[in-house]
Amino acid sequence: MAEFYTALSAPEMAEQIANMLNTHNRLTTKHYGAGLVNAGGKYFVELERDKVIGCVGIVQETPNLTKVFHACVLPEFRKHGIAKKLMRIAISQCKTSHIYGTIRSDNEASLSMVKGLGFIYVKKDWHKDHDVITVGRRLS
Repeated sequence: MAEFYTALSAPEMAEQIANMLNTHNRLTTKHYGAGLVNAGGKYFVELERDKVIGCVGIVQETPNLTKVFHACVLPEFRKHGIAKKLMRIAISQCKTSHIYGTIRSDNEASLSMVKGLGFIYVKKDWHKDHDVITVGRRLS
């Protein structure tokens, strides 16, 4: 099997992801590259040259449950299927029977995308100043 490498180091890539999340995902928590490197998740990224233009993270929370998080694509690269492609790759790497994620209720594009990937509505919660929808799906 082929191996692929990038000129970006893990800290450089993590810093770009943190900056992208902080700028474009309207998260209530500020992220830093070092925190992402040490968090234990797996990130799947789309690069253009040496620039991260999209990402999705997963972390196995229990033997049967994986969380998908930090799905983000730079605005100028949206509507080209990058997020859906990264989600499919992330889902394919899960070793659990179920996956879930949370999405702001006003993020219609992401809600539509995950519905198309087989996720279903689980619940809605209030988080600080907005509603958050939890979605999930069975993998096996």
